[in-house]
Amino acid sequence: MKFKLLLPILFTFVLAACAGSPNTSAIPTIVLGYGASTPALTNGTSGTIAGGTVAGGAITASGILVSDQEAHMAFSVAGNVKLVKVVLGDQVQAGQVLIQLDDSTQQVGLQQANLALHELTSPEAIANARLAITTDQTNITNAQTALNNLQYWQNPALVKNYYANYVLAKANLDKAQTNYDNANGGVYINNSNQAAAYNALYTAQQAYNTAFYYYSLYSQAPTQNQQDQAQANLDLAKATLKSDQDYLTALTGGTVPTDATGTDLLKLQQAQLAIQTAQQSLDATRLLAPFSGEVASVGASVGDYVSPGQIILVLSDVNHMHVETTDLSERDVPKVKLGQTATVTIKALNQNVPGKVSAISPQADSLGGDVVYKVTILLDTLPSNLRPGMSVDVQFNTGQ
Repeated sequence: MKFKLLLPILFTFVLAACAGSPNTSAIPTIVLGYGASTPALTNGTSGTIAGGTVAGGAITASGILVSDQEAHMAFSVAGNVKLVKVVLGDQVQAGQVLIQLDDSTQQVGLQQANLALHELTSPEAIANARLAITTDQTNITNAQTALNNLQYWQNPALVKNYYANYVLAKANLDKAQTNYDNANGGVYINNSNQAAAYNALYTAQQAYNTAFYYYSLYSQAPTQNQQDQAQANLDLAKATLKSDQDYLTALTGGTVPTDATGTDLLKLQQAQLAIQTAQQSLDATRLLAPFSGEVASVGASVGDYVSPGQIILVLSDVNHMHVETTDLSERDVPKVKLGQTATVTIKALNQNVPGKVSAISPQADSLGGDVVYKVTILLDTLPSNLRPGMSVDVQFNTGQ
């Protein structure tokens, strides 16, 4: 089965300063004592509803324990589950593989990408790159010579010298032609004298052609097109050398300038990017723990088909927790300040733990028709057996 290219693993962190509480309905707390009156409740009992001010000036509220970090984890790609390496309640370390999808297609893709890059960086490829540089250097020399020659076209002495060569070559050609005509009575060469005469004629003809070419070339000024072409040839030769040098640098592991260009370099860079993409695709088949914590939920088994974005595991940081209030009234929140001390009663453990206010939400919530605000309290210590979601009572010390 083929899978879509993978993206990095998706997860959601719940941070201490801005974390949201789990979907938990707040439960009003009964607070007794402090000399407060005990009005009758609707069920016939008596007591004082928490989330208000009791006698003695203390402000109370209900709350819950929340992990500093909680990740709701999902794959960014679809696939069949190959391995599930954890169960509910397992303690895991950051970076540990939790669940793995079938990665056979991704393994092949990475292998192919590595083979392509290996071919581009082979000893043969490096040798060809060095050979291309020597060819480029020769081309620069030739192009520079051609451009320099244009400067001689306006030199009268040079033109006169080429004309003299032309005149001499013409005279030698005429002489050789006469000698050949006299020595050869027919079409065929029948003896050594005729052969020598023909050889002298051929050599004279070549010399004449060369002299005529240069005299014709330099006896007139070069056109603008000829000058532009010569300069363009030189610029191209230099640019090609620069590209080939950058390519060789990349092949041999050197530092390539950021503005480097060239077809060969582009192919090499594309091959390198292909490996990165293939590795990311392979990595996306593995669900890794983003932090150390406890597995709070596992929603997939071996062989299951999972869709992108489908939450299949929840990881909770049970070693770092804080308290969030659920019913602190709008009438009492003005009396709560950052850094203010508070006493947190953990109901399940029947234990009081001191703490301090670390955050006060600027956003109001609604609870049973009342306006309430969430306040975050950091505990001075974390008792053993503490679990996220445990309910607590919070008493803010307003007398400090």
